[in-house]
Amino acid sequence: MTDKDSQNIDLQEEAGAKFHRGSALSLFKSDRAEDMLALLFALLIALGVYVLIK
Repeated sequence: MTDKDSQNIDLQEEAGAKFHRGSALSLFKSDRAEDMLALLFALLIALGVYVLIK
């Protein structure tokens, strides 16, 4: 793999537009799973702040 090709590992095309999906080194098989886990962590943090402030 050349240095120029290494920039296109995670290149995606959708509706004619090209974009980078993000890191090619992900622990998750889909973006949706990563988003749901991030949402769960955000909810837990918000709940923790709410309980500690109240």
